[in-house]
Formats: sequence, C-alpha cells, structure tokens
Amino acid sequence: MPDLPVPTLEEATEELLRLLPEGFPVRNPDAYSAFGTYLRLAAQVGLDVRATLRALLPQLFVTTATGAWLDEHARGLGLERKEARAARLRVRVEASAPGAFPPGALFGVGELRYRAEGAFAPGAEVEVLAEAVGSRYNLPAGTRLQPVTVMPGVEALEVLEVVEPGLDRETDEELRARCILSWPALGRGSTYHAYMSWALEDPEVRKVVVIDDHPRGQGTVDVVVAPAQGLPSPGLLARVQALVDERRPLTVNALVRSPTPVPLDLHLRLHLEPGAPPLGVWEDRARLFVHSLGIGEAFWPSRLMDHLHDFGGLVAVEVLSPAGPVPVARDALLVPGNILVEAA
Repeated sequence: MPDLPVPTLEEATEELLRLLPEGFPVRNPDAYSAFGTYLRLAAQVGLDVRATLRALLPQLFVTTATGAWLDEHARGLGLERKEARAARLRVRVEASAPGAFPPGALFGVGELRYRAEGAFAPGAEVEVLAEAVGSRYNLPAGTRLQPVTVMPGVEALEVLEVVEPGLDRETDEELRARCILSWPALGRGSTYHAYMSWALEDPEVRKVVVIDDHPRGQGTVDVVVAPAQGLPSPGLLARVQALVDERRPLTVNALVRSPTPVPLDLHLRLHLEPGAPPLGVWEDRARLFVHSLGIGEAFWPSRLMDHLHDFGGLVAVEVLSPAGPVPVARDALLVPGNILVEAA
C-alpha cells in the first residue's frame, strides 16, 4: 500500500497561503502575528486529519489491518481469533507418603510453573494446570516437575500426558492468512487453499502443508498438520479428518496425518555478557526456536543465531553442530533433539 505523505507544518502553511484568493487583504504569515497564528492552527488541523487518515487507511483492508481492526474483518468472514489457553497435564506423584498439596502449590521445570491441588498418594495420578497460557507448557511424557513450594515427602511429579494442550494466542499474521484462505473454502472444490483453510479451523492446528499431487495414487490428497509445538495427538488428527471429510468432494481420498518427525540435535557455545541469564534459559530459547519451524522448513544456523541475539545479553553465538543448514522433506518436521549449551 502506498504511503500517504504528510507535509511539515511550514509546508502545510504555504499550501494554505496559495489557496487564498488574489487581493486577500491579510497575507502576513509571520508566526507572531494573529493571522499567522490562526493560519498555522488551520494547517495543524489539516495535518492531524492527514495523520489520522494515514493511520486509518491500512486498517480498512484485510491484508494490512492489525489488532482489533483485523478481528472485525475476521468476524465479517465468520472467523474468530484463536485465543490462548493454559495447559493441563496428567502427572504421577513421586512421594514417600500420602498427603495434600498446600494451597497454591507450585511445581516447575526451567522457567515453567504448574499448580497442583487436592489430595495425593504415592504413585497416584493427578492433574496440574500451567500457571500461564501458551504452547510452551505442553511437556513431553517423562518430564519431571520439581517442587517449587516446600512439601515434605514430595519428590517430584512425572508427566504422563497432556490432557488439554496449552495454546498461544493467534497472531495477526496467522489470522490474516486464515481470512485470505476463507474465500477458496466457500466452494466445495478440492483446492490446496481450501484444505488449508479447513484444517486451520481447529484451534490447535498452527502448521499445515497440503500435498495435492496424488501422493498415494490418483485422486489422493494428504493434509499434514501439527500444533504449535511437537506432533499432533490422535484426537487432533481425528477432529481435522472429520472436518475435511465433511467438505471434500466424494471423488477425493483425503488423509489428515502427522508430519514425519526429524530430531534436531544442537550444540551451542555462547559468549555471555555480564548478568546474562543462565545456560538453562538459553537452552529453552533454542528449543522454542526449533518448535517455531514449520512443516518442511529447513534449519539455518544463522536464523537461530539472530533469534538468540534478539534477547540481548550475548556477545556471540557459535553453532558447533550442525555445521550447516538441515533441509527436510516437505512433509517432515524438525523437532528438538539433544540440546547442549555451553559457555565460552
């Protein structure tokens, strides 16, 4: 969209002077004269109007609208922004004796915190709720949560599964993409963009790749989906499959499936500035970067270096392994493997 020019106050004042008719009795534009003062006030009003229009114009179009303006465009298309949600995990209690969690009991790993409540027994399965919203709280099975609140006899909680995955609030770019994709989805055709739009209707789906060049034979389409972090659960795949089956043409065999996971091992050497966060924090940030990669998206060491530098506190980042880019197939997804972060 072209940028609307906004002149300076002096330029706007000169523009108003040129609009005065010939023979106008007062023409002294001196800033200290009454006429010059009112002339500049009028010019400033015009500048304010132009600045308002300049800020308002991008909000009138889906391709450039942001925030609440984009939400209104989405509602006009029958869409709602995906809101954030806290994760709920099922865990096993490792304790020496039965008891009850004190009010506000916290367990954590790294910077992540979870609240537990109610009674427990050694080996019992209970649920914990993430202290904040976001997909980063979806921990893999086997992760151990250590007590943050002092609880005698309680050693740890072992994560068994994610009962209700945490969700990130949909960004403007993600919502804008869904708005644009909604038009191809109005028909009942079998187009690439239609399958993407249908899959993204599920609040957990954040990554989609459609393989529509007959991957399993004539008339087949594969819809590869994933949440913000990790791989899709069987329940997520079943929900998206039902959405697709409801709308696909009868002559199309459409399969909703998980991407092929490709573990990515990282070995980083960081040159830290004084007062920088500990290495565990940088490990979490590197892991989140890997989770941000899309299906079929390659890993580039330079992008990870830029990502870490954006947080500040670093003099330099060395990516010791992998030494170069890591490409993947179009239906594959890089997932965090072993991440080793050391200080120089």
